[in-house]
Amino acid sequence: PATVLQALQHPLLRRAAAAARAGRCRREVALAVRLADGALVEGVADLAFREDEPAPTWTIVDFKTDLAVGGRIDEYRRQLGAYAEAVARATGLPTRAAVLQV
Repeated sequence: PATVLQALQHPLLRRAAAAARAGRCRREVALAVRLADGALVEGVADLAFREDEPAPTWTIVDFKTDLAVGGRIDEYRRQLGAYAEAVARATGLPTRAAVLQV
């Protein structure tokens, strides 16, 4: 329980909670995108939320519970980059992405 409470206090999740109260938060979002090299990437983003200030932007969050995230961070960044690209294409809005280790 302490880990969950600590994670919920993270500034990123506080922003997601504010977006959820405004109806702009999605959980377990199924995504698919064809990359420039022709590869099809499919996955599920743990969290996606839209903030409208200073400008409408989606934030994609992927939670990782691995003990050794550091050894796989490049893989996770590519995965999240594909998710962010899928959301940007689908919404026409800028995106940013974050890996949150819990």
